[in-house]
Amino acid sequence: MAVKLTIQGGLIYLTMLFFIATLVAARLRRNQNATAFWIGGFAVALLSVAWRGFSTGHPPMQNLFEFFLCMAAALAPLSWWNLRRHGLDTKFQDAVIGLVILFPAGFVFKEEMRHLMPALQSPFFVPHVAAYVAGYVMMARATAIALPMFRRDTEAERLTRIDLAVRQSVAAGFVLITAGLLLGSVWGKVCWSNYWAWDPKEMWSLATWLVYAAYFHFRQRYGVSRPRSLAALLCVGLLFIVLTLTWINLSRIFSGMHTYA
Repeated sequence: MAVKLTIQGGLIYLTMLFFIATLVAARLRRNQNATAFWIGGFAVALLSVAWRGFSTGHPPMQNLFEFFLCMAAALAPLSWWNLRRHGLDTKFQDAVIGLVILFPAGFVFKEEMRHLMPALQSPFFVPHVAAYVAGYVMMARATAIALPMFRRDTEAERLTRIDLAVRQSVAAGFVLITAGLLLGSVWGKVCWSNYWAWDPKEMWSLATWLVYAAYFHFRQRYGVSRPRSLAALLCVGLLFIVLTLTWINLSRIFSGMHTYA
């Protein structure tokens, strides 16, 4: 773990400070201040992504460091969408997610710049990675929003709004990770002559997809009569996402075609 004494590091830490300020203001019920801090955090997160892209000369989606920067920048638009569409203020949950995402980017992952390897110099690169960035962010947010579904004292009216917001977020995220999976398959055929190579990251991405497919099947059968089971499935899905991005992606136990990420 090390502090990054660079412009990029400074932008990451400033974003984190804005997110912390958002948490404090939201907890103190100073909504106007929380909104201002949240907007500031989004602006700096966006600048951080832009700076990385300018510094590297390619779309900042090459590795987990860049992937996490993009994920943090995607949070605010989704937060505003929930507020306008469902009346749910999720700044607090989103700020927590943002801090969790940016911590490894700021203190764990290396900032070193590398040229895009030949396999990544493809028209599939940006849409494939962007689909997973947006899809994973939506799934993480859906899980955070769904946490009150575990409580028995959550009001029925609020539970209905939460369920609708969660279902729509998971549906959008599911479409995106499906697109990412299909794009990756076609990309694999172009680069490696196979649509499916049984790569560990491919397998765990598919396993994650199956968990969320199970969520939709469960909800179709039981509706919202078992909210805690629905929320539990989302937690399992998020666990699979975290494992896919970290342990499967970085562990020396699993070697495969995606180890460069």
